[in-house]
Amino acid sequence: MSHTKSLTIGILAHVDAGKTSLTECLLYAAGVTTDRGSVDQGSAITDGLAMEKNRGISIKTATVDFVWQDTQVNIVDTPGHVDFAAEVDRALSVIDVVVLVISAVEGIQAHTISLWESLRERELPVIVFVNKVDRDGADPEQVFLDIEKDLGAKLFTLNYADISDPNDPKLIDLSKAQSQILEPIIEKSLENLADLDEAFMESYLEGNLGEMNVISSLGYDKIKCNQLTALIYGSAKLGLGIELLLSTLTIIHIASDVYSKEVSAKVFKVEYDSKVGRLAHIRLYGGDISNKDSVWSQHLQKDIKINQILQRKLGKLQQVAELTVGEIGVVVTSELILAGDVLGAIEYDKDFSPLGESVLSVQAIADDEKNYQSLGEALEILNNEDPQLDFRWYKDDREFHMRILGPIQTEVLKDSLLNRFGIEATFHKPQVIYKETPKSKAEGYVRYWMPKPCWAIMTFVIEPGELGSGVVFDSKVRTSDISVKYQNEVKRAIPWSLSQGIKGWEVTDIKITLIEGSEHNVHSNPGDFLLATPMGIMRGLENADTDLLEPMYAFQVKAQQALLGAIVSDMNQMGAHIDSPSFDGDFFILTGRVSVSQAMEYSIKFNATTSGKGRLKMRLDGYERTETTEDKIRDYKGVSPLDESQWILHNRGAFKAEDRRR
Repeated sequence: MSHTKSLTIGILAHVDAGKTSLTECLLYAAGVTTDRGSVDQGSAITDGLAMEKNRGISIKTATVDFVWQDTQVNIVDTPGHVDFAAEVDRALSVIDVVVLVISAVEGIQAHTISLWESLRERELPVIVFVNKVDRDGADPEQVFLDIEKDLGAKLFTLNYADISDPNDPKLIDLSKAQSQILEPIIEKSLENLADLDEAFMESYLEGNLGEMNVISSLGYDKIKCNQLTALIYGSAKLGLGIELLLSTLTIIHIASDVYSKEVSAKVFKVEYDSKVGRLAHIRLYGGDISNKDSVWSQHLQKDIKINQILQRKLGKLQQVAELTVGEIGVVVTSELILAGDVLGAIEYDKDFSPLGESVLSVQAIADDEKNYQSLGEALEILNNEDPQLDFRWYKDDREFHMRILGPIQTEVLKDSLLNRFGIEATFHKPQVIYKETPKSKAEGYVRYWMPKPCWAIMTFVIEPGELGSGVVFDSKVRTSDISVKYQNEVKRAIPWSLSQGIKGWEVTDIKITLIEGSEHNVHSNPGDFLLATPMGIMRGLENADTDLLEPMYAFQVKAQQALLGAIVSDMNQMGAHIDSPSFDGDFFILTGRVSVSQAMEYSIKFNATTSGKGRLKMRLDGYERTETTEDKIRDYKGVSPLDESQWILHNRGAFKAEDRRR
């Protein structure tokens, strides 16, 4: 690479804060484009899908790059809608610095808080870009104070927004803002700096501040070491604050220490191209990758061959001979590579909380029955692009089910099926994903010994576990009765055995103990115990009976005090557990828990009640027991282990690859 530094920045925001417009401004300021693309007009470079152009929202992560002050800058533009949080999660794994875009009009919104919490967990450097200072209703000072209070950020502004003339907003660089020194935004920034620098604290208390450019330099030092968070005011519409943002990004970025000499890359996105095939978007952290190279896939546990290397230039893929360290590119391979995979031997920390977790299930049906097989194959491709869909093809029932984060995701799936694969499909109304847990303690006995050759006899004790405890398995059986290799097959079959319980849902918060059993020195083989384990566990669940668990939201509401009664009434109607409200000036803050089934469409009513000026944040907060009713129970998909004769016939001889999963 000819450039001395490489920098990958992520543009994140709540929907409609101006994230994609900011990306267009950065490209224009860097001289890459001659016009700023428009989201409203569907000309934004990073909105390539037809649905993105038509609806004016980002659905998929998009990447573009340019050079600024001898730095190769890669931009990752992410979706702002919470229904596409999985795309953001994957993108965060390859980002050096985040630009968090917040509207100067709407201020902090629900998804802004979720994004901030995720960024803090990952300890990623953040620059806050307060956009839309030119719009009616913009309140730069209040947004600054809200960010400090609601996000707990220690801000240091790098410019000042003078909006005294709404028709001619002006931005004043901090180094030239001596006359604005007493403005609350700058005053609070200097206080934050003083808290971290004893020498400056002394000068600050004595009123001897010195030159503003010196103060600005001190602020940059604290921003570089992540002690202060940089804030920049601007307007993507007018191109204000853009060059300051670019310069700040290159100044504060410290070269990553994870670069290595050996080949190492993270896969953050997978998509399919009708002409080229499977495209894996990667960021290269070590070595070089050239066409026809072979690299190790940690997910597949084997070497995969790179058939072709591409890079996206202004929305179009172009073939290149190689990728070098720090670059983002696309590798073409025939192997089943997945987003989240790592190429090479280096291990990376992956233990981060997801921005969103799917608690809704949806069924897809081909409008034309002749497209049944094609629909299943298309959904498998979409599942490879987004593994969080957890697509299940129940061939015996001829049903397609997948998990989604929200209803807009079904619109995107429907659009993708039509425009990419020519398949018209209908999606049923999303259903909440329940779970099951044992109601009592019971035993499950299985004797699989006919027709020979086979032998697996076991007794399991099934017990309810504590809420949130997951699955606990233990064996009390001597290895002289069931050898280690067969007990390992039992352990391997546990997740598969619990994928559906007696009420049709995944079983969790359960303790399973293998207390008795035997093998046969002639007739037993590992497949016998793999086949028999689900029969024994399901028999135990039938004897114990199960309770249903429903997903819960922890909610936080902030709105005008005049609306407290109406919103409390809404929450009571949904059966929410409500904490005592707190008050902040003219606003109230209400927290509590409510079931997903009751609250998943409440945001529409909430926005109407508050005229879009309230804030409703909901995050998943575990599961609780709920009343079992017929509408919550679903049929077992496929052959149930409780139908032992059919189960044995179905699985005898060899497990299908799809059944040998996990």
